[in-house]
Amino acid sequence: MLFAALLLALAALLGSAPSASAHATLLFTSPAADATVADSPTSLVLVFDQPVARSGSTVRLKPAAELGTPALSRGDRTLTAPVRSRLAEGAHTVDWQVTARDGDIMTGSYRFAVGPRTVALGAGQATAAQDATPMAVMRWLLFTALALHLGELATNRLAARIRAAPARGPRPWMLPTALTGCATALALAALQAGGGSLASLLNTRPGVLALVEVAGFALAAVAVLTRRPTWALVPLAAVLVAEALRAHPQAQQAVAGPALTFVHLLAAALWAGTLVHVLRTIRAWRGERAAARALLLAYARWAAWLFAAVVATGLIAALLLVPLEDLTTTYGQVLLGKLALVAAAATLACIARRRLRRTAASAHRPARAETGVLAAVLTLSATLTVLPAPADADRPLPFAPPVDGPVVPAGTRAGEIGISAEASTGQLIIDLTAPRGGDPAQQSYALSAALADPLGTRRALKLRGCGTGCFYTPVPWQKGTSRLTLTASAEGWTGGRAGLTITWPPRPDAVLLREAVAVMRKVPDVTLHELGTSNTARGLGDLQQLPLTGEEFLASEPYSSGTAPVTTHLPDDNGHRRLALAFPAEHTQLTLTLAADGRILHETLTAPYHLVTRTFVYPEPDQPDEDHEH
Repeated sequence: MLFAALLLALAALLGSAPSASAHATLLFTSPAADATVADSPTSLVLVFDQPVARSGSTVRLKPAAELGTPALSRGDRTLTAPVRSRLAEGAHTVDWQVTARDGDIMTGSYRFAVGPRTVALGAGQATAAQDATPMAVMRWLLFTALALHLGELATNRLAARIRAAPARGPRPWMLPTALTGCATALALAALQAGGGSLASLLNTRPGVLALVEVAGFALAAVAVLTRRPTWALVPLAAVLVAEALRAHPQAQQAVAGPALTFVHLLAAALWAGTLVHVLRTIRAWRGERAAARALLLAYARWAAWLFAAVVATGLIAALLLVPLEDLTTTYGQVLLGKLALVAAAATLACIARRRLRRTAASAHRPARAETGVLAAVLTLSATLTVLPAPADADRPLPFAPPVDGPVVPAGTRAGEIGISAEASTGQLIIDLTAPRGGDPAQQSYALSAALADPLGTRRALKLRGCGTGCFYTPVPWQKGTSRLTLTASAEGWTGGRAGLTITWPPRPDAVLLREAVAVMRKVPDVTLHELGTSNTARGLGDLQQLPLTGEEFLASEPYSSGTAPVTTHLPDDNGHRRLALAFPAEHTQLTLTLAADGRILHETLTAPYHLVTRTFVYPEPDQPDEDHEH
């Protein structure tokens, strides 16, 4: 009864663990890695491809600077550390550490520079598992203990079916393997706790799975001590489930991924562990050639099915995790090594089975060699658990990456689709907006883009989704004016082609906007010529003329206060100064053309549902009376 109660508690503990994620990989930072920012940043922002745990997340700066407590946002994928002190000019290194949802502690570093001058930085940023070597060793011990325990149970079952099998057998290993597995799982749990109490693991998903493995091996040891060794199958199955929930394929397929991993681990453990104990049993049966040959034949028939399961599930999982073009990565290379070893083990198994047709003794040598190869397979399997799988560069992001430094805003319209763009250091973010109707989150968008740089070189941009209607692409902006050609579409609405210009580098200029607004407030009379449209495929709309005062015009403008979230000075046009304004929360952009005295001559306003073009005509100034002067 006590054992049954403990099994129920183990099942409840396992059921409380939410779905897993693969190793967290750092995608974006602000300030960007290897970038130079003009002013000291107020915060450090790190964006990961998977949620990370709140406990154990740290961010440090070198040279040392005062940082606030890091906070998580955006579904626990964004880590923000406030910068409390002003950073000096020069290069700064960010060292970070987070706990991935699979329980592994991930670390990395990157550099950025502060100051008006360009600082050469080439280190980039990378993500790695902390304590990868001891973690891999412990996972190998855990896998080996699991394989040997399951293998001994399976061998005992096979041996029981052999007619005239000797009563003697090898010394049991089940208790030592269960205790070894329990100690190893406990060490892994302590490593995941990061110096905290083991009780704190109950508050985290990786902690729950780690405790499941500790309890699973402990219950297996209890089953052995109570002389009910087959009862250990249930808690050991829980260990396999916990491993399946933390493995890489789960991030790709929430249901099929763990199922693949469970079958793969079970088949591999039985293949390797049973072979070890079959050879131990045959050694204990010296002189009983008929029984030894029968046991080897029984194992060979069973191993063929196990091999098929290992290969099938392994290949499917590999295709989910590593596209062919990523086989050159470290993960891909280790995976290829594992596949080669599995093929070698299969070859040795075939040789042993062929020799077995003659005598059992002749099959011992290739079988022992197969055991050594399978031990190496377990080693590489343990290594793969601590290596980050290759990131899918085409996988949509859950949200747009943070903007780094000054922004060049731009906006236009393609048919009925509003286009809002933000160019910042090393990247371009484009938002599409269709007219209201239905659930906006269910609206389907498509976008293609081509860029002509200041030298006239044209190339297609590879876009990556970052939310509904949001598209991201890395762009190393060159000094001068680049031209974007966009083709946008949305299901149920008219799309089309549109163009945008991006002048780099940005020149923030909040003063010029304040001056222009101050001048417009004093304008007593202006005629506004306005064209407005919600569908550029039908033209720019009908012309309207509105006589206004400058104060009346500003009353309906988003920049009437003289400020805007983004204000950028564009290149002058025929001697006229130009400003680009952006209100990101409203997906609204404006372009203003100013006269020498600060009055607005032209305005283009792009909002989610309309495009407005305005020209301002001012009365001619009074001419002096020449006759009166004479």
